[in-house]
Parts: sequence; C-alpha cells; structure tokens
Amino acid sequence: MKKLCYILILALCLTLGGCSLLREDEGNEPSAGVRLVGVYITSEYIDTFDLEGYISEGMGAQSGGEVSAADAARYSGRVYAEVADGEAVFPIEGVAVISARFGEGHERYIGSQRGVYVYGGSTHVSSADGMESIELSASISVPAGEAVSVFCNPVYQQTDGSIYLIRGQGISSDGAGSMSQTISESTDPYGGEPGYGMSIELSVIPRRLSDKYVLLRYGGDGALLGREEYAPGELPLELPSSGAAFAVIEDHCRDENGEAAVERTLLTPGSGEEFLSFTREDGSPWLRPRSTVLK
Repeated sequence: MKKLCYILILALCLTLGGCSLLREDEGNEPSAGVRLVGVYITSEYIDTFDLEGYISEGMGAQSGGEVSAADAARYSGRVYAEVADGEAVFPIEGVAVISARFGEGHERYIGSQRGVYVYGGSTHVSSADGMESIELSASISVPAGEAVSVFCNPVYQQTDGSIYLIRGQGISSDGAGSMSQTISESTDPYGGEPGYGMSIELSVIPRRLSDKYVLLRYGGDGALLGREEYAPGELPLELPSSGAAFAVIEDHCRDENGEAAVERTLLTPGSGEEFLSFTREDGSPWLRPRSTVLK
C-alpha cells in the first residue's frame, strides 16, 4: 500500500505575514512500481490539464462547464524529463531536488541532483527491516519582503528509468517568515519485495541581500595582516590565505527589521569551512548561493 503525505510548516521570524496554501491536487496518482524520487520546485503553478482532450470528448458539455475531481484526475498529464548523464532535465524552468536511479545494468547507481539555487541539507540512505529509505532535505532562499509563491511538484521514476513530474501543492507568503514543506511516500514490503520510503523536506528562507563583505586576515598571534572589501556578487569562491593563520569574513547585512547588522564567520586555511553568500540574477525569483573557502 502506498501512502503519500504533505506536511506544511510555517516558521515566522516576527509575526505571521500573509501565507496560504495555494493549491492541492490529488489526481494522477502514480501506478505500482513507480517511486517518488524528489521534487521539482517552480515559482508558478504547472498546468498539466489536457484541455483539448477534455473538450474533444465532450466532457465540458456533459458537466455543465465544471471540472469534477474525477475529470481533473483523468485529464491531468505528466511532464517527462530528458534523462542523460545522471541528470533529469524538465522542459519547465525550475529547481530540482532529486535522488534517482541512473545508468543501466551493472552500471546502475543512485545519484543526487540539486539545482544551483539549492543549498544546505543532506541525503540520507538507509536499508533495514525490509525497508529501503531515502531522506532528502534542502533550502532555497527568496528575497525578503517580496510576495513569493513556491510550488513543490512531486517527481517520480518508472521501472524503465524514465522520470516525470506531476503538478503539486504551492505555498504563498509575503516574505515575512520562513516556510517548510515535506513530501513523503512509503510502500510496505510485499511478496518478498522490500518496502520503499522517500521523504523530501524543503525550507524556503527569505533573505535580504548584503551591502558588502569585509575579509580580515590574522596571523597566529592575532595581529591583523590585511583587510579587503568586496561588493555583493564579487566575493571569490576561493580566497588565498596569504600566510594568515585564520580569517574573518564580516557580512554587512540587514536584520529582519531592515536595520544594518554585521555577522562574522571564522575560516581557517584548508579546513573546508564555507562562507555562504547570496546574489540575485535578473528575473530570478530565487537567490543564488555562493560558497567561499579559505585556501
């Protein structure tokens, strides 16, 4: 038996801004042997309803122009991805968070795919008590103070390896607080076949873009060796230590009230510690994360 579950959580920074569940669709359920493998995040509702087929079969006239839940399920389609080189590419602009099976035969493997706007989170795979379970988590940031809509469209994989999405639920907010949505599905063990469980948790976090970044390099005795300033989007992905024992990056940002604030991050050379900054590309509803390390 398959069980599909949506969980929506609203975590507010100050007070609850305008927030609503935009849409819920229960039609077009996947068939047996098809697995939930992720979500495809879009800023707009994906309309997969086959209006031409609905009209050509005269269903509109029979129902008096109203679309019933049964008809919505019958005429709702799937959007298939092109799968190549361990990546699923949909013909719709969006952000993928997927863990699916790629390759063929003995070269088949489980691969993770995360869009460039996704950061943080983890992928956890476990197998115990006749169950194979995968847990995915990730975050995506949006401009604070702006109205935002986020649609989490479930992504499924068929036994032949093909991958498709169906329209999903959406959440809407005025950008005043963070939001979280979890989609999960499980199948019980049956007939000697192991059960399968998938859970995807997505956090949507409003952020204000920083005013500037300041890099401070220090020697082993704590003496300041140098100071450099960077404008947003110009902070390099790799910073040379230049003989410094450690460095501090000052993030001159804005707090939840829009007031000037400074947040500091300590980095040591070669540690792999990352400083996360954000930029906004023209026309994008998302903020793009950039990870900087001290070499």
